[in-house]
Amino acid sequence: MKKTILYHIAMLGLLLGPVCAYAKPANIKPGLSYYSEEYIVVGDQYTLAEERNLEEVFKNYNYYEGVYDELERIKIFKAYKRGKIDFTEVYFYNEAGNMVRKIVTDSDNKKNSIEFDS
Repeated sequence: MKKTILYHIAMLGLLLGPVCAYAKPANIKPGLSYYSEEYIVVGDQYTLAEERNLEEVFKNYNYYEGVYDELERIKIFKAYKRGKIDFTEVYFYNEAGNMVRKIVTDSDNKKNSIEFDS
């Protein structure tokens, strides 16, 4: 009986795939950087998974940084690979709160601007 339950739990985990905890910082201060070892994609933008402090994530060399605005929307997302910026995305919103543009900068500092319908 015990083996059957464990088997079903294991199968459920395989079906669902990896699950990433999403935990936006509890008290967001606009303009401050927050860090995580993982990210999730929400619509056309990246956002941080479970928040960690810089000392925790830096030791892994691959980590993510997010900066939020005064309405607690992600404004800047940076991905670090081996301690260097791999890419950056900067998000722009209209008055209704919809993302209307993002600028993606790669590790070679090449920028690509993408417009969205609002």
